[in-house]
Amino acid sequence: MSMSRHEAVQDRNDVERIRRVILEDYNRLRGVVDVELDINITTALVDTDIEKLVIKALTLAKRPLSWRELKQVFQGVVGEDRLRRVLNSLKARNEIAELTHTRYSLPQYVPPTEIAKIKNPGILNKILKAQKPEEYSLGETQ
Repeated sequence: MSMSRHEAVQDRNDVERIRRVILEDYNRLRGVVDVELDINITTALVDTDIEKLVIKALTLAKRPLSWRELKQVFQGVVGEDRLRRVLNSLKARNEIAELTHTRYSLPQYVPPTEIAKIKNPGILNKILKAQKPEEYSLGETQ
């Protein structure tokens, strides 16, 4: 599955666009506590806020995002361990699908050719409901 140079540039631009939107939301969500002596303390986001940002990133992408792309999007927002924990939580609740090559997707953006290779099969019903029947084949012949 090789990628053309144009597709690689397109994906990079896509990741940068998503990162800008996520950073804007991050700045809006994080709390700043004004303390005496002109000191501001910024509070960290709670996991539910990070989950919303991950869902938003996958929605904006409209395609599966690799672990590397997600790390780029969330660099400076959340650490790798916490991002991995949030992804695993979303995956365990069947809100996102984990695909081969450590890529993550919302059910409606899972490529039909990869439905059989999903690593969290509990999400299959959501995927099949989100996609049109003509987009996938269950191996039936006519």
